[in-house]
Amino acid sequence: PQCETIHYQNPNIVAGTLPVFEDKVLLCKRAIEPRYGYWTLPAGFMENQETTMEAAARETWEEAEAKVTLHSLLTVINVPQINQVHMYFLATLIDGKFGVGTESLECAL
Repeated sequence: PQCETIHYQNPNIVAGTLPVFEDKVLLCKRAIEPRYGYWTLPAGFMENQETTMEAAARETWEEAEAKVTLHSLLTVINVPQINQVHMYFLATLIDGKFGVGTESLECAL
């Protein structure tokens, strides 16, 4: 009240993909906390000045060195206990090519 400013604390948006190639799903084994060593879909925090679809494609590249064609929004998952909203898009892995990004220990179909 003294500075007449409202400080907003909003949830973080996590954007990711469910990348499919020939009826297989691309997964990443995490190289960072939280959940170090666990298999997961490629996803991460959305950045300013990008759309949710851009964030999902970027995170898929950063974690799995995979380029994808994005399709429809697959699901939205609310995680209020850690102030996050997760948005996953169905995607097709282009040419089946992928690698291992810096935040992953390994990636596999």
